[in-house]
Amino acid sequence: MIITIARQCGCEGDEVGRKLSEIYGIPCYSKKELIELAKEKKVYDKYPFYFGERQVDDMMSMVADDMNLKVRETPKKALSALFEDQPCIVIGRASDYAYKEHPDAVRIFLCGDKKTRISKIAKKHQVSELKAKMIVDDTDRRRKQYHNYYSGETWGLADNYDLCLDECKLGIDGVAAVVSAYIGQINGKD
Repeated sequence: MIITIARQCGCEGDEVGRKLSEIYGIPCYSKKELIELAKEKKVYDKYPFYFGERQVDDMMSMVADDMNLKVRETPKKALSALFEDQPCIVIGRASDYAYKEHPDAVRIFLCGDKKTRISKIAKKHQVSELKAKMIVDDTDRRRKQYHNYYSGETWGLADNYDLCLDECKLGIDGVAAVVSAYIGQINGKD
């Protein structure tokens, strides 16, 4: 089983991933762990922009647009080089797109009320609400651009995921419960 988690800023995707990791006994990889593993497996230097969650700069982007097909292969190739088909949970990195056709993938998008997300970020980083709003807006913008660049798909569009959940209403445990119920249902265990 592979679980991918895309998320709006402030929706506690890393925490949800860790909770699901505990439930299913499979490793969870956020940005930090993905970069460490990619460096360990000597894959990082081949895909530094991908693992760093950055697009190439604008000039390179124009050149890369001519090579869209190659760019669209990056998520699948990079993650396959790390995991092959091993069970895992991957946070971000257009992993939903990379595992789009994988038969055992569960692709999740976490969203929530912006005011609540801003409040969570302000508390987490001990910054003002204004600063937190700037962080949320900038992070969501970057994630949207990154996802679109590597997938050509619309970030957060329900059609691109198996589950879209409001983490601000459900909380970490609630999201984990819904995901577990979904996995049980599709595996015929419920």
